[in-house]
Amino acid sequence: MLGLIAILAATPSWSQTLGTATSTNQTARRSGSQEMDLPLRREHLYELNFRTRYLSVPNSILDIWFFDNDSDGANPYARPKVRAYTAGIEFVTKKEPANWIFYFEYMGNLMDEGYWDDVEKPAAHDDGDWVRPDGLGMLVLGANYGQEVRATDWWSFVFGGGIGMGVMLGDLTTWGPGASGDNREEGCLSESPAYIRKETCPDDGAKTIPSVLPVVDITISSRFHLGDQANLR
Repeated sequence: MLGLIAILAATPSWSQTLGTATSTNQTARRSGSQEMDLPLRREHLYELNFRTRYLSVPNSILDIWFFDNDSDGANPYARPKVRAYTAGIEFVTKKEPANWIFYFEYMGNLMDEGYWDDVEKPAAHDDGDWVRPDGLGMLVLGANYGQEVRATDWWSFVFGGGIGMGVMLGDLTTWGPGASGDNREEGCLSESPAYIRKETCPDDGAKTIPSVLPVVDITISSRFHLGDQANLR
């Protein structure tokens, strides 16, 4: 059930990067009596950038699989918001309008612990799990392609996407309902829901999450060119 949370946390997001570009304003001088410098044309520009991203899963998507506390008859515990941040570096090679982006980043968890109640018919709001992220994160290696469309000399748009691979870190520690056969200590509040058991009983272990997950990026970004030396995307 909760492996889905980790997968959804890797959904597409807006990207923000601050980069330094190699200038094209270089010159060369011919041998002999050539008195003036001639432009040296380079086909590609290269960037080494710092990148950060904010990731989230819309409630409208989570509502498909999990109840929230505003559902009819639900308990008062709000479903945690699935959020994360990333920080890393990227290498970019550019030949307008094409951008090839190769990146490595760390994804850190921003999701609080809380109650997860599966959608089912008829609804049973006391059979969910209490979940606590412990050191949850991901190391991501990926590659994107972006098509750049210039609006002005200093402003452009980048559209594209790519794929990557994420290695999971940490655990999702859980407490199940008392009636569950997965409980580590069967005699501890055996008739109580998870949100009560977590106050007294030891945890029931960690949910199984795949150690490697795919990452899909969809890029829709605006880029501001700060001269020939830097840009903000």
